[in-house]
Amino acid sequence: MKLFPLILVSLVALCYRNSLSGDLVFDDLVAIRDNRDLRPQTPLANLFRNDFWGTPLAKEQSHKSYRPLTVLSFRLNYAVHQLEPFRYHVVNVLLHACVCILFYK
Repeated sequence: MKLFPLILVSLVALCYRNSLSGDLVFDDLVAIRDNRDLRPQTPLANLFRNDFWGTPLAKEQSHKSYRPLTVLSFRLNYAVHQLEPFRYHVVNVLLHACVCILFYK
């Protein structure tokens, strides 16, 4: 059964291969392109004070969607690849494959 994780990763890659060439769209624009929390000059602590979109949780305009680990993964991706959509999509597919393997186990 050591072959099954490889089959899972292959299926994930096959299913999501068409997304790799896409741009940042819809909520990606606000969550990634426009989110100042991803920038290196923004204090890392802001990830824990702001919502997913970069708005302070205390503000009335905040959606209160608290996802600091997701924003941290975006920030790490931004540090390495800036706003290159292909790289964000590759990381997403790899994370999805990891989750599939963990779920399998």
